[in-house]
Amino acid sequence: MRIVALALLLPLAAACSPPAPDQTSGQPNAVVLPDLRPGTPLEQMLLHLDQALVRAIAGSMDGPATEHFLRAEAITDRLLEARQPFEWIANDQYSVQARLRQIQSGADRVMAQYQTAAPRDSMLHDLRILRADVLRLRQAISRGGGRAPVPLDQLLAADSIRPRPVPRPAGGATGPAQPPRDTTRITTTSGE
Repeated sequence: MRIVALALLLPLAAACSPPAPDQTSGQPNAVVLPDLRPGTPLEQMLLHLDQALVRAIAGSMDGPATEHFLRAEAITDRLLEARQPFEWIANDQYSVQARLRQIQSGADRVMAQYQTAAPRDSMLHDLRILRADVLRLRQAISRGGGRAPVPLDQLLAADSIRPRPVPRPAGGATGPAQPPRDTTRITTTSGE
């Protein structure tokens, strides 16, 4: 009886054990970023991101270079927590937050390629595009910016509050518009 119970429990115990290390390849490891906290200046975060991307590209996303990419991807996840110098990139007529979200999206695309073991050439191509986006944003920030324009919904709300002029009838009449006079004649057959 004990042998039968042991034979039944042994496969169950084996199924509950953690997977072997080679079975988890392609899964991202947790990356700790102690030097980047919420409120870190955006310029500093973009510098760290650029450095990690350079190292990942230089290593062709092979071996230790993947760790640099994982660090870069973790940095992109925290970009919106950075202290932004301004809201609006004046020369580009674009929001800083929108650019940050595009960078996050690019990093997520490369992460998906990494996790699905996509061809390395494709990953490196998208990494170069991501780095170019980071460099463009760093340059735009160095040129300065300002406040974002008033959002369209606020402009429309302000426009609907403003009193509108009452349209005047044709002919220059200044009083309230009068309905047209009825000029229809009623004729009876009784002669009245």
